[in-house]
Amino acid sequence: MMPDISNLSVEELKRLQVEAEALIVSKKDQAIEDAYTQIMDIADKVGLSIEQILEFGATKRKKTTRKSVEPRYRNKSDASETWTGRGKQPRWLVAELEKGAKLEDFLI
Repeated sequence: MMPDISNLSVEELKRLQVEAEALIVSKKDQAIEDAYTQIMDIADKVGLSIEQILEFGATKRKKTTRKSVEPRYRNKSDASETWTGRGKQPRWLVAELEKGAKLEDFLI
């Protein structure tokens, strides 16, 4: 339950604000310290340094990069503009569709 602070003066509220901000910083620092300790414990358990673990993670991620998808649609008026058909439609395509064009018109 939060204390009722509506009856405090402006000075008291400012003092409370300063104390609250200091406490927030202190708690964040403690959370970081706790996380660091947990990470060190995990690294110890697997017999690696944090740097080795990070390096392992970076290496593993590089291997799993998704292969690029070939574009399926091309802008007729600017051949350099293409779209794979995934994600948000590019502006040029939206503009053409609004003019009445059909998506199939741009298939490569």
